[in-house]
Amino acid sequence: MRSQLHQLELVYPPISNQEAEWVKDIPEVQDQISRSNLYFIGQKPETFFEFPPEEEVERDINDDSQLRFEVVCGDKKSSCILDIDAMHEFYKVPTDVELEFEINSKLIRIWRLDGQEPDIFDWFSTEKLIFDKSRNKPFILEFDDFSDFFTYHLHYVGISKSKTSFERLIVQPHDKRLRILCNEHPLNHGSRVSDEIILFFFRIKSQEFKQYLVEEDFDQLGKNELEDRIRIIADAEKAFVSVIDTKYNEVKFKDYPMSMDGLSNSTVNRLSYLIDENITFLTDTISFHSKRETIFNREIFADFLAIDFDEKKVELFKAELDE
Repeated sequence: MRSQLHQLELVYPPISNQEAEWVKDIPEVQDQISRSNLYFIGQKPETFFEFPPEEEVERDINDDSQLRFEVVCGDKKSSCILDIDAMHEFYKVPTDVELEFEINSKLIRIWRLDGQEPDIFDWFSTEKLIFDKSRNKPFILEFDDFSDFFTYHLHYVGISKSKTSFERLIVQPHDKRLRILCNEHPLNHGSRVSDEIILFFFRIKSQEFKQYLVEEDFDQLGKNELEDRIRIIADAEKAFVSVIDTKYNEVKFKDYPMSMDGLSNSTVNRLSYLIDENITFLTDTISFHSKRETIFNREIFADFLAIDFDEKKVELFKAELDE
């Protein structure tokens, strides 16, 4: 009996369609996103930073070594603090290094001035701030309801077998991305759709469990189909599309879990998919809630897809918080 667990993990913080145009020529960004072959396209109201008056911002940074602001998304608002001293400690940078702050409603960028040229100390778009908070960065204080801001309406699930997600979704014209931009309406008054459409780049972490229940199971000793990443990626796309029913995935894979290029014709009996992030995706009919690194932790929950190839069925299991 062969069972597999596949976890989807972001290789880069979510970026808006507009931000993708700004960062696509940065080599570090290209390298990170190129680790992905599975991508989602979602939408939520445009998110902003709101700061106190300029003189108050300067006072906070100079006197308290803290930058205080609010994160605003639609009708949601939450207080957040960047603890600059804690950032020094986290990045092992001496506290006497002079910093310069670049601040606006969509970006916080902090420069260190101890070299011949200014160098980036850290930076935060709205989505990267939420992403970093979800990864428990110790210098992001308050903002404990960050998961409410990590919720998106999911429009599309896609893969790229021969190219990376970076090439398929950002470099080349992408039909569904263009259709979404043309057809969807902004959720926030005064926002552009390009600022609300969010791109997610995933890689898949995989584990296999084997049970030797009958003599025939020993025939599988030494076999490892986890190395066939393309089949896993193809199967993951079909699993999510067939259950979550995204609007812009015209092919719904109604025959899944049976497929030509997935895992149904392998020797795997059962598998499951979950998203290893503190993130929620919604469609008109389905919600998919996720928690990061909670597989064996019963105190918090994560929805997951369970596939049984022997029974030819796929199910969405909705986990619930313990009372």
